[in-house]
Amino acid sequence: MSVNQNLKLPFVINYNLGITHAFSPNLSMEIEYVGNHGYRLLSFTDINQAPLGAAQCLNTLTAAQAADACGPNLGKGSPVQEARPFFNKFPYLGYIYQAGNSAYSNYNSLQVSVTKRMSHGLLFNLGYTYGHALDNGSLNRFGLNPENSNNLAQDYASSDFDVRHRLTATATYNIPGVKGFGQLLEGWQINTIVTFATAQPWQTFDSADNFSGTGENTDRWNISGNPADFSSGKNSFPDCTVSQPAAPAPSLPFAAGNVFCTVTTPYGGITTPATSAQVSACQTHSGQSGAVGTPLEIAGCYISPNGNSFITPPALGTYGNMGRNILRDQGFKNWDMSIFKNFTFKERFGIQARWEVFNILNHPIAANPSGASSSVNTGNSPGPGNAFGASFLTPDFAAGNPLIGSGSERVMQVGLKLSF
Repeated sequence: MSVNQNLKLPFVINYNLGITHAFSPNLSMEIEYVGNHGYRLLSFTDINQAPLGAAQCLNTLTAAQAADACGPNLGKGSPVQEARPFFNKFPYLGYIYQAGNSAYSNYNSLQVSVTKRMSHGLLFNLGYTYGHALDNGSLNRFGLNPENSNNLAQDYASSDFDVRHRLTATATYNIPGVKGFGQLLEGWQINTIVTFATAQPWQTFDSADNFSGTGENTDRWNISGNPADFSSGKNSFPDCTVSQPAAPAPSLPFAAGNVFCTVTTPYGGITTPATSAQVSACQTHSGQSGAVGTPLEIAGCYISPNGNSFITPPALGTYGNMGRNILRDQGFKNWDMSIFKNFTFKERFGIQARWEVFNILNHPIAANPSGASSSVNTGNSPGPGNAFGASFLTPDFAAGNPLIGSGSERVMQVGLKLSF
């Protein structure tokens, strides 16, 4: 069910201040501060969110609710449902989404550009941006529920599309020619585009385990160490979980001999037994023994590829300490190049033959697993078998523009342009 507040028009203030200096008639530099602030932006919250620990009957239900849904009657009623604020009025309603104006955003940046106009056969443009975008929801109605609808400020963090550093360089050079020989030694042109961008955040959430007990299925886990150690890519983070026997055998505790760590690649999974040190580290950083029924035993833990940081499930009835968008992808690096050959006929007609090479170094990039700039939405949920941290698509496929889009393997195309 959804309800609307008296929605107001969103308001965005843009501001900028810049200076331009010309070093010569063909060379100039521009330095500019650019920022904006958005408020009264569209937000969605669940005003019928159950309190922490409701699913586990942990001190959040009234005596009547506990008598109906917990203890000996566990299973008769739903503890999450009965703990919802509007259960007495609307016992059959779960989520009640409220559209409001509680989202807000901020962006600040320093932008520098150097431009050389065509002279001596060369032109180029160099652009650099240092900026930071923050908000408490980048996708409006297409995004997740907040982790906690009662505290939207908890989700205020770097935007999904935040790129701290971006550098773009383009250049064209007209090769000096020699007339004659059917124009074969003149009219040649080389073009290049280089793009570099630091890593973007990606949203991570537990969509299945409901360790918080609220039933929202947007829980974030605990992290110990440096978030930069968990950079998403073509392989998943090492996922250490209990190797459970087939039913009806009982569950096994989180202990050496029962725990195996799996790295999922585009070619399949690679599983190795966990060492005693890995098991001990997961238990220490989670604060849980890993006994049967605990979140650590149910969902396991993740160890960074360098072994220095850990992501572990929170205790029952709690939120994890991971902030929104603290994990990032591997950034974007790309170099394109093209060669043009121009023929002219009596000033009115021209033919341009093109050979264009995208990603000339042939270094494919793993797309961002999930967020405003990616529609992959895989590998963003921790839990056994979820390939957490992996993205099995390149950015061009993730954006629905395969091959010609950016980030794929090397791609070449040829073209012929007629002008008259």
